[in-house]
Amino acid sequence: AVVVFGSVFALFADPSHSERESPPFFAVTDESNCDMSYTVCFQGFGVAFSTCMFSQLFQHSIPGLLRPLNDQPEKLRKAPRTFGASLLTTSSFYFLLGTSAASYFGAETRSSINLNFADFIFGLEPSLLPRWLLVLLQILSKIVVIFPALDTISVFPLIANTLGNNLYASAGPGSIKSLAKSIVALKVKLQEKDFSTRLSYNERYASLPMQERKRALELSSKVASLFWRLVAAIPPLLGSMVATDLSFSFLLAGIAGIHVAFIAPSMLQLKSRRLNQKTLFSGWYSNPLLCYPVLAFSTFSFCVVLVQIRRAVMGGK
Repeated sequence: AVVVFGSVFALFADPSHSERESPPFFAVTDESNCDMSYTVCFQGFGVAFSTCMFSQLFQHSIPGLLRPLNDQPEKLRKAPRTFGASLLTTSSFYFLLGTSAASYFGAETRSSINLNFADFIFGLEPSLLPRWLLVLLQILSKIVVIFPALDTISVFPLIANTLGNNLYASAGPGSIKSLAKSIVALKVKLQEKDFSTRLSYNERYASLPMQERKRALELSSKVASLFWRLVAAIPPLLGSMVATDLSFSFLLAGIAGIHVAFIAPSMLQLKSRRLNQKTLFSGWYSNPLLCYPVLAFSTFSFCVVLVQIRRAVMGGK
């Protein structure tokens, strides 16, 4: 709200960014390098598309959100409208935020708009403001600058934990049992200090009493859970050391976003329809023929994002 209000207020209060003589003072166009355009600039499609997917990517959480409503069919029937209204609301806010900020900051718009609010005083002249109002505006600008970082720090563990749990579940119970057998075999070898024993993992595990097997499975489950959470958390941290530009990070995230948002749901829908599985949410949009335009669009988008990544790596060439 502060970002939208600040941008809109500055459009009417600060003429320094504009060639207009009367408000609203829209930013000067600069279409030479597609830095500021009020029409269409395909050059920025990759970043814009990746950012949109990143901001609206939520369908992978829908099963978990709906699971508590399994015994409440009336509420389940309202879920599509609820999620549709959520998408419409967030899209409207993002659209308003993007257009208002770009209209004021123009070519100076940063890849993360909150950075434009560093020392931002809403288009007002500092010398004409009361001391208390100037301090208040500075506090608001600092909050806008710091908030995305704090939000990312707070949400990253949740995302990494969720991905780690999904990877853990995808590995299946067989991997947990295999790890338990390995742990048991290693423990026995270390205790007996007999590394020449040729007993197999299965034989060692089978020789244990039931209580020992249970403890081994619990330990292996904890080890596997920790392992998959580290797999989910460490690569992004290492990647952030290389991809320091936020727009480039969004491009990289767009690769995974295209798969999660378009490819995976389409393939799952095709598989589900082949099994003739209908659910409470099935409708005209469940027609498998609709999956193919989505797959075609995702292929096109994937190629565009790859081109944008190559251009970013090559320095815009």
